[in-house]
Amino acid sequence: MSDAERLKTAKTDGNDWVSKIWGFLTSLKLVIILLLILSALSIAGTVIEQNKSLQEYYRIYQPGTVALCSNLGLFDMYHSWWFVACLSLLALNITACTIDRYRGIMAGMRKKDLILNEKLSKSLQNITTIRYALPLDVVENKMLERVGKGFSGKPVVTTAEDGIRHYFFEKGKFSRLAFFMTHLSILIIFLGAIAGSFFGYKGYVNIFEGEAVSQLETRTEKIQHLNFLVKCNTFHAEFYPSGAPMDYRSDLSIVQNGKEVLRKTIRVNDPLTFEGVTFYQSSYGALPDQVAIEVVNRDGLVKESVTTPFGKKVSISGVADTLEAVDYQEHFPLPDGTDGGQAISVNIYPAKGNPVGAWLLVDHSEYDQQRGGSYYFRVKDLKIKKYTGLQVNRDPGEILVWLGSILLIAGIMIAFFLSHKKLWISLRTDQKGKSELNIGGMANKNRDTFAREMEHIIQSLKEVS
Repeated sequence: MSDAERLKTAKTDGNDWVSKIWGFLTSLKLVIILLLILSALSIAGTVIEQNKSLQEYYRIYQPGTVALCSNLGLFDMYHSWWFVACLSLLALNITACTIDRYRGIMAGMRKKDLILNEKLSKSLQNITTIRYALPLDVVENKMLERVGKGFSGKPVVTTAEDGIRHYFFEKGKFSRLAFFMTHLSILIIFLGAIAGSFFGYKGYVNIFEGEAVSQLETRTEKIQHLNFLVKCNTFHAEFYPSGAPMDYRSDLSIVQNGKEVLRKTIRVNDPLTFEGVTFYQSSYGALPDQVAIEVVNRDGLVKESVTTPFGKKVSISGVADTLEAVDYQEHFPLPDGTDGGQAISVNIYPAKGNPVGAWLLVDHSEYDQQRGGSYYFRVKDLKIKKYTGLQVNRDPGEILVWLGSILLIAGIMIAFFLSHKKLWISLRTDQKGKSELNIGGMANKNRDTFAREMEHIIQSLKEVS
């Protein structure tokens, strides 16, 4: 084989590979497969709660299942490399299909056959000939008046070599761009979703009445700091006679640099937004602010009394143990199934040995005696504070998602209800001296609707007298 033949073969093989890759990217099968994969992953992401702590997953699933799902990224699938890869491949597919169809669509927009000849007539709808016993200029004026109602804008007028005048009308040329608009909108939505997923966050925060926070815990268990304070001025809840919540609302203030810059009362579906961070009314409840606990000897004498803020370790005078109040239940279930009322969970840290957990019941002061030891704890006083539960969301890609959604709706509406319509009319004087009008048209879609429009135009032209 000569060098020229080898070079030709190499070029052919290279072109074949390019064609195969391009055919793969523009394949309808690829679109269907990717959409099915993304649909299945979205369903799985709905069934499997995302971004929970491993401890919560271990309470729900077997250890082997947790390990497998964790390795596959199923607990945070929307950030996994394979989910992003599927979205990227779908974006490539959409881009390739757009490029593949660009030339044909633009050619359809630019193509203008101005002469209504015999070849063109064969491809038109409702091709019709009408003759008038009127001068040609009168027919022309009437035709322009009646056809102009359906086709706005001036027609392109061409006089052929044989003296016949041809009129080309066009409407909805840019409706062909709906294809690009829908594809572009999907890419914008993808971009917005990825921006929100990687550069935004979602989390929850509970704020007591009269208090403020400047940070929150995200769903990925990261601490997110805010450059402002969110303060809950008051919280109100209203209930139906059955006890079901009727309405609950929080009066919130945004404090920045020591000054209140925004204040709003939020409800469900009526959030507060500041600097791209949105606070939604999500829940409410009550938690202890602090608890007074007594240390009681077995003979019933109070040995010591201590007041501890929730979530902080407190040393007890005269006792080697350290105490920490960590949890609260408004209705604590007793072993016999009855309601034990309010209860406080405490962690007891002895000087030696491992920490011990215990529940202290407000209405059953001697409940801790069953733990054993030389002394026990009982609740002397409990101060409860109401809190508002807020869902916090920052999504920098939200604007892109909204923009893409609007473009997608507009593109779909244009694609379904508008079409590129073309109409040709020729005028001449026949051998008998009568004015002869030939008319025909075509549309790239919605051809039945266009045929009815043509019938209406033809009927109006037949009525010219």
